[in-house]
This record gives sequence, structure tokens and C-alpha cells, in this order.
Amino acid sequence: MIGFGFWIDAHGHLADPRWDGQQDALIEEARGRGLHFFMQGGVGPEDWARQQELKKRHPAHIGLCFGLHPYWVAAHDDEECEEALNLLASALPQALAIGEMGLDFRPHIMKDSRERQLDVFAEQIELAHFSQKPMVLHLVQAHEESLKILDLYGVPKQKGMVHSFNGSGAKAQDFLNRGLYLSIGGPVCRPDNKKLHQAVKEMPLEYLLIESDSPDQPPPAYKDGLNPPESIWEVARTIGELKSLDPLEILDITTGNFHRLIGK
Repeated sequence: MIGFGFWIDAHGHLADPRWDGQQDALIEEARGRGLHFFMQGGVGPEDWARQQELKKRHPAHIGLCFGLHPYWVAAHDDEECEEALNLLASALPQALAIGEMGLDFRPHIMKDSRERQLDVFAEQIELAHFSQKPMVLHLVQAHEESLKILDLYGVPKQKGMVHSFNGSGAKAQDFLNRGLYLSIGGPVCRPDNKKLHQAVKEMPLEYLLIESDSPDQPPPAYKDGLNPPESIWEVARTIGELKSLDPLEILDITTGNFHRLIGK
């Protein structure tokens, strides 16, 4: 047991412009509740620069993560994506992980980007191998396609995490079979999310992470505004109920798991 209140938000976006002018206060408020490290999720080159500025102000509390998010890929053409991949390769030594990377095949996101998303995902897996960085995966409505590409290119030795997992126990097992961690966020707090509740009950504790995905995906208690990092307390409470464990123990276990995946 860690038990000293030095817990971790495994995934969020404190560099998101929606938080501009509020980040310092947010971090201090979260630290007052025992959260001391905030792993970021990369979106695109503009976001990586904002992460770096935030880390300058909070060097001990921000974990850099650079990648090309499927949203970003869907909004840019092939040439722009290739240029960004070259930038990513040079920037990765500064980061703890590569991501968000993956696939999002919801029609309003995908539009005409299906093949481009597949190609950029594959190239980022290869970068993960080369850089020896763990992956942070964003996979939505593309389960079978994601498994095929992960198996084709191979899960890197450093493994990775499926951010904001919100699927069934069977889908969770597909990722666990490949050595990937599962990060759970605000959606687990919805009383009607029975599929995810059952999946969490079945997940091995040693592959579990918790996240806020701040400022998005708030638990019901935070639905009226942007989602702050401290909302992972609600996530820990819900998972604790599902696992018959104290929320503090969930925070301890997931912090230990994060250290094992990402490092201390």
C-alpha cells in the first residue's frame, strides 16, 4: 500500500485551451486532495507545445505525452499528417509516452479519414517500438480493426494503456491478452453503464488505471461544467464499490500500476 496521498491521474488534458488561466488553481486544488501527478494526452503539435509550457510551470506534476489523436488526423490531410509524424519522432524523447493514438470510426469524426487513420496509427505503433515509449490508445467504434493493426505491427515491449475504456468484459480481455492496461474514467460512474460495470468487476487489479480525461467525460456529479482532475475520486469510489475495496486502495493500486507502466 502506498497510502500517502501521492496519487496519479493517468490521463487528462490540462493543456486544453478551455482551461486557460485556470490550470495553476486546478493543480493546487487537486494536490489538496492527494493528486500529485497528471499524465497528459497528446492531440497534435499545437497541444504538445502547450503541454511543454504547462510543465515549465509545474515540472514535478505534469507528465508529457505526445501523439497524433484520431480527431487531429481526421481534420488534416496526408501531407500535414506526414509532417506532424516527423515532428513527433523528434519530440518524443521529451515525453513519457506516445499518444493519444488510435482509431475513431464514429461517422461524425471519421468522415473521409478511415485509411489515413489506419496509416497514422500504424506509423505511431512503429514509433512506439523505435522510441521504446508506452502507447496511450484512443479506440472508439473500431475494436476489430484496432486488434488487427496491433497484431500486425506488434504491441511494443513497453506495452501501453487503452484510455477511457468503456466496453464489455470480452473486449477488455482482448486488450489484456495483449498486455495492455485499461484506464477507466467518468463513464463508469453512470448508474446505467452496466456493461462497463461488469467488465470492471472482471478486470485484474494489476492492469487497472484511473483517469479524469479532464476537461471531458465528467462523472454525473460534475456534469454541469468542465471536468476537473479531482473527479477521479468519483471514479475511485465507483470502482471501489464494484471491486469491494476502499477507494483509497483503488487509488494506491492504480498509482502503483502507473509507475509500473510509465515509470516513477
